[in-house]
Amino acid sequence: MTDHDNRSHDNPLDEYAARASEELGSRLTDVSNASVSHVESGQVSLRDSFAQSVRSSAAYLEDAAAGLVQAGSLEAKDAAMGIVMASEVHANTLNSGVAAARTMQGNEIHTGLLFAVNVRGDVHSTISPLVGLAIGAGFAATIIAARVIFAVAGRRPSSR
Repeated sequence: MTDHDNRSHDNPLDEYAARASEELGSRLTDVSNASVSHVESGQVSLRDSFAQSVRSSAAYLEDAAAGLVQAGSLEAKDAAMGIVMASEVHANTLNSGVAAARTMQGNEIHTGLLFAVNVRGDVHSTISPLVGLAIGAGFAATIIAARVIFAVAGRRPSSR
């Protein structure tokens, strides 16, 4: 098969998608005083705004809220997010339902469920993976104990 035959079977949109990805990585998107459904850019700045989802290599949120944030690096100030997935998080007053990060650092970070390798600063988690494991083990032990009790109670002959 010749080189020309290989190119004819390739998707013609592959080259366009590669160029768009390169351009997207260097683009800065600034959202201020707005509500948007999706923001995807190389760098995102979200101020006094709401976004359902944010995806970027670097994101800055100030007085903002977002449903899902996926970023390489996230900096937040007075922000609320449903789910955060980032390599690095630096925050001052961040509230999140679920946070997953390699490094999390900041003041007054509150999250329901935290998955982080390195945590520095005032970071509070309702359920860490270790606490989640303990809750699951306690729940399993309760179910096993209840089955044993019901089995013993079911075998006991009545004294009438």
